[in-house]
Amino acid sequence: MGFGQTLKRIRLNRNMSQEKIAAGLITQGTYSRIERDQLQLDVELFLKLLERLNISSNEFLFIHNNYQAIEHESIMKDFRDLEITLPETLNNHMRRLSIYLKRYPSSNLNKVFIAYQILYLYVVEGNIELAKQKASLVWSDFQKLDSWYIDDLILLNSLLILFPLDTAIEITTTALKRIDAYEHFEKDLTYLKIYFEMDLCVILIQQQKYELVLHKLNYIYENYKQKMSYQTLVALFTNRAICLFHLNKPVEEELTKLNLLLSLYGESSLLDSLLKIFKNHTIEMNK
Repeated sequence: MGFGQTLKRIRLNRNMSQEKIAAGLITQGTYSRIERDQLQLDVELFLKLLERLNISSNEFLFIHNNYQAIEHESIMKDFRDLEITLPETLNNHMRRLSIYLKRYPSSNLNKVFIAYQILYLYVVEGNIELAKQKASLVWSDFQKLDSWYIDDLILLNSLLILFPLDTAIEITTTALKRIDAYEHFEKDLTYLKIYFEMDLCVILIQQQKYELVLHKLNYIYENYKQKMSYQTLVALFTNRAICLFHLNKPVEEELTKLNLLLSLYGESSLLDSLLKIFKNHTIEMNK
């Protein structure tokens, strides 16, 4: 079924006539041919018709695909939703994307597959140096671009902790400015700001900048707590506990918050993993 049939379905559901939707744009006869898929739509006209129907292009495509995300978008959504990188999740996502790229080898999702490979090296194989080398090549390519779009920002964020501190700060500073340009976009991108800030905090912890990280984490919590997922909140509580420990301040309140939050969501295995991260930091401190 072509776009014309979907336009017709939406128009009828809006109780609009062909004359009304076409008025001032094209003749009713021309529009009728569009609905019968006898005339190819140019992008400018297509967007104007969608505006008349009060529907976004993303929602139109979703409806056109029988209320299912197209495969490309579904794969990208998996990547966007990758908040906590677990080996099993990485394997599943890489397998799905690999099958897709065999069918569409020229897809721009090749960049995403490279990002998955880098994360696999880092998380599963523990080959941190090679992961960092490959991440630096990705950054070299992005430095040549005049603009970064949403998927570019998501990809850079996924690799942020693999960059040196000065590079990570440069990427984060630039990314936050470019996210601001999307202030009036149909989707709230605050979550991306949170991700960049949180991942920069991880790098700063590795650099033992505990006072600075604690200040940044408190700022993130106070300004964005209403928009944070529970996974991001538990990462924040964990990192705040690490900073408090290294600053010789009480950590019990943060660990209690962490325990309560993950118990509420039934994430006992994730709680064990995060407590292990905290304990590893305490062991390093006591060596």
